[in-house]
This record gives sequence, structure tokens and C-alpha cells, in this order.
Amino acid sequence: MPVYRIHHSTTYRHGAAAAMAWQSLRLQPRREASQECLEFDLEINPRPADLSVRTDYFGNTQHVFTVRAVHREFSIQAHSLVRREEPARPARHAAPTAAAAAEAVDLEILQGDFSLEQFRHPSPLVPALPAVDSLTGAVDPALPLLEWMDALGAVFSRTFRFDSTATLVSTPLEEVLRLRRGVCQDFAHLYLAGARSLGLAAAYVSGYLLTQPPPGRPRFIGADAMHAWVSVHVPGAGWVDYDPTNRCFAGSGHIVVARGRDYADVSPTRGVFNGGGAQTLYLGVTVEPEPESAS
Repeated sequence: MPVYRIHHSTTYRHGAAAAMAWQSLRLQPRREASQECLEFDLEINPRPADLSVRTDYFGNTQHVFTVRAVHREFSIQAHSLVRREEPARPARHAAPTAAAAAEAVDLEILQGDFSLEQFRHPSPLVPALPAVDSLTGAVDPALPLLEWMDALGAVFSRTFRFDSTATLVSTPLEEVLRLRRGVCQDFAHLYLAGARSLGLAAAYVSGYLLTQPPPGRPRFIGADAMHAWVSVHVPGAGWVDYDPTNRCFAGSGHIVVARGRDYADVSPTRGVFNGGGAQTLYLGVTVEPEPESAS
């Protein structure tokens, strides 16, 4: 079972002195059936005056703290050691069709699993978009659900281009549809809109992706980044994760940090500063496999 060591660095540099900072973090990898967080450590500078840890509504670990020291630079270093195995998922032909899955979700909700309802409807960053119907309409809902998921991923790979400069966190989905380009967050949100338009329960997943260097080249420190994909509820089998950016089902290299309705529920860092003027944000993520003997 692979073990990964992850270093996530976040640094804010202010144009003027900031007197205080209030921050909320979701950086600790989740404990799930196919994943275990073996170690987690936070280094915060300046040191916080208080730090509390809680589990949010979606089961994610949330760290909340206040910095009261006057500062021009503020940094958060998160260190994790995670054991991750290949997630179990049903055989493609064993799953119900996409249309039947949507009907089965209705039944599960009526029988008392009300938590599924929140993942079927528009959320703050995933509005109902009629233009998405042209994407989902190209995929036959009579396909088994896992085949439907991958077929929708194929539509995405033909329609959209990954471009790290095309969008911002605040770019609305309508603009992504117009540009036909974006980043993993955009593609996850669009995929959610498509799955929900069919009546499926679909969630946003934030985490890390182990990227491989070109053959013969060493790993680049900081080359990895925070990644996003989706999770679709398969009636009778549970949640199955799919990565629309890479057109693949999530595997042992997809390390889950948080789950929610969209990015607004799982933002890795969120907060406000008192003063500071203009600020520049620096991010860096490194995901490295641990030698087997160290696990």
C-alpha cells in the first residue's frame, strides 16, 4: 500500500503591516476506507494566539485560529504522511444505468438517507446551467453509470483545455463554458453540474495528485499542486471518485483532503486580515512517495 509524504506551503506577503489574521484551514487528509492519515503537523508563523480543531458538517478536519501579532509575512506549512490504497469500485457493467441510478437515489432519499439530497441540487459555485445540457446530452443515460461517468469525461476532454492562466477561483462557470478552458476546479464544477442535471448525487473532492516526472527526469520539488475531482454516488455500491481533468477514475495517487458540495465547502485556506494592504500569495505543494521500508 503506497505511503506519501506531503508538504503544502502557503505564504502571504503584505504591502503594509497587518495587525491580526483570522483563518480557517482544511489541509489535513481524511481518514477513509482506502486512506489513512498517519501523521499531520502544522507550522504557522507568526504563531497563533489560539488554535482549535473540529470536524465540519461534511466530515472534514478543520483548523481555526487567530494571529494577533503584527506581521508583514504570514506562512502556513502543513506536513502529512498518508497511506493510500487503490479505492474499491464496482465493475462497470455491475452498476445500474445512469438513468436508473438517478431514480434509485430518489428511493434512497425517501427511505431516509437525506444527506444525498444536498448533492443533487445547485450549490453556491455550481448553479443550474442550461448550457451544460449540451454536454450531458451527448452521453446516453442508458449506459451503466460508471461507463456514463467515463463517457462524460471523454466529452470534457474533447471540449475543454487545461489552462492554468485562463481562470481565477472567482471565475463563474458561465465564463468557463464560454472560454472552453480552465483548471481542475472548473472542470470538477462543470462535471458536477452535468451529473446533478441528470438527478445524480455528486460531490466535490479536494486533495493532492501524485504527478510523475518525464522518463529519466527527477521529481521537481513543488511541482505538484492542490487538485480537485468529483465523487458520484452509485446506489448499492457507495461513492465512486472520478477525475474529469485527467479522464480517469481516482486511484491510489489521488489523496483526499476534503469533500463537500463545491469548492466553497472545502477551501484549503480561508480568512481575513486586519490591515496589510495589497497582498501576494505564494503556494507550493510537494507529494513524494515514501520508501516501502519506511511505512
